[in-house]
Amino acid sequence: MRSQKGRGQRVAAALILFICAWLPQRSAADPDMDEATQFTFARIHFSGTSGGWYGVPGWAHDYPRAERNFLKILAESTGIRTSAESFRVVRFDDQAVFDYPWVYISEPGSMRLTPREVENFREYIRRGGFVMVDDFDGPYDWMNWNREFKQVFPDRELVELTIDHPIWHCFFDIKALDMIPPRWAGKPEFWAMMDEGRRVQIIANFNNDIGDYWEWSDTDAVPIELSNEAYKFGINYVIYALTH
Repeated sequence: MRSQKGRGQRVAAALILFICAWLPQRSAADPDMDEATQFTFARIHFSGTSGGWYGVPGWAHDYPRAERNFLKILAESTGIRTSAESFRVVRFDDQAVFDYPWVYISEPGSMRLTPREVENFREYIRRGGFVMVDDFDGPYDWMNWNREFKQVFPDRELVELTIDHPIWHCFFDIKALDMIPPRWAGKPEFWAMMDEGRRVQIIANFNNDIGDYWEWSDTDAVPIELSNEAYKFGINYVIYALTH
């Protein structure tokens, strides 16, 4: 993979300004206060139904290999200072969630939000946070996610993104959205909740599991060209979130 170095230089100043705006909210005891770290991968631990692969709850799928691999590629591609251990598990019902401008949700098909989680999810977006929702196993997962989404934002809608949206071109220039999903058939779709200025606040990767590609990218379990594409999508999400 090659980073777009010109674009990396152009976003550097915006990244620093955005990160500084979030840092005062962090506890002095937070390890991420280390000046060497500029980005933390925050995964949402949510209330939900039981089950999952081999007893692993849906929110924890691909954890923590996906985080470690993604953080390494993020640093190498963009120059953002981070480390393979710069990841956290947080809950929407914990005030610590507001310390992180970018969060990741896995397996929303098993999500059941409590009233406090609903309230803080809504507040998180109101404060400018960005949410990546990943790992959908088909229509049931989408129905469940949409039900939970409507609890949080009853008057908002998700719209399908097309290739002309700036999120696909903010760092890597993504040419097409026809990714090959890792485990099942179905056309991947990318749905977003946007504000009045078309800024993406939530991105949902339907019929896809980008984190699965991250998890296994350092093995021969997935083709390298597919894991590379998955990294491009994730890195664009981070750069977009930190500069918009």
